[in-house]
Amino acid sequence: MNQILLTNDDKNGSSSGMKPIIRFFCVAIIIFAIILICEGGFKLYNSLGKNKDFPKPALISEKNGSSLNIVVNGEIGINKLVYSWNGGDETVVEGNGMKNAKFEIQIPNGDNVLSSYVVDVKGNKTKFEDVPVSFTSSDDTVKPIISLENKDGKLEVSVTDETELDYMTYQWEEAEEVRVEVSEDDKRMIKQTIDVEKGTKRLVISAYDKSGNKQTVSKKIIGSNGPTVTASISNGNFVIKVTDEFGLTKIEYTHNDELFTINDLPQNATEYEFTIPVKDGDNYVKVNAYENGIMTEFKCKKTK
Repeated sequence: MNQILLTNDDKNGSSSGMKPIIRFFCVAIIIFAIILICEGGFKLYNSLGKNKDFPKPALISEKNGSSLNIVVNGEIGINKLVYSWNGGDETVVEGNGMKNAKFEIQIPNGDNVLSSYVVDVKGNKTKFEDVPVSFTSSDDTVKPIISLENKDGKLEVSVTDETELDYMTYQWEEAEEVRVEVSEDDKRMIKQTIDVEKGTKRLVISAYDKSGNKQTVSKKIIGSNGPTVTASISNGNFVIKVTDEFGLTKIEYTHNDELFTINDLPQNATEYEFTIPVKDGDNYVKVNAYENGIMTEFKCKKTK
């Protein structure tokens, strides 16, 4: 009887046929893994390269009483400022995409170290050097006071402080900043006359005291001579006429030290006239007429 026997050679032939397939899949998996690793490494390198080469912003800090003013300037808009005091919890302040972002933060009592970084709108992070800042509750935190008055087409600027002033600055739009030092004769007051040109321009005035407190006033100034006030006598009355080509905003007057305010002044009136009865004896009249923040003062006297 004939028999068919399976030999070992037949079994080896079957398994050896599978080996090329297994090798193929192994090689394919290895190649795929290498591609993934290379792609990830390229992305990481590319990301680091971008983060390294982006234009970094600059930080300027200035103590102002109990607060710290921070300005971050950059070519890319600032998304947020993140800061912490003395290694404590972080605080996030939105930058709203501004390229010239300004922040004001309160200073804790004592000796402090401010740590901060910003993230721009493209996700780039810039860490700044730590800033040491000291503050005590006994420090002078009162800011200087700035007042403006119009006299003969010029601005009279008066700056006062309850302790001691350092200096003031003023800057017209598109012009260089001018610095005015405090006088040795009176260190609690600075007076400065500023010429006003025709047209409308913004004027920024800043005052600093010796404790580092800063006050800033920014106003749009209309280049005019301000309100004009004239007075005449008619039928036993002062006849006061006030005019201003850009519009009157307020009129008040004193008659022998009694103060009155014109309450029915029309909005943006360019001319207004009123009367003041002349009393027996001396009559002292002072009129203050306003064009926004610019004031014209007028005085007259009549004895009956």
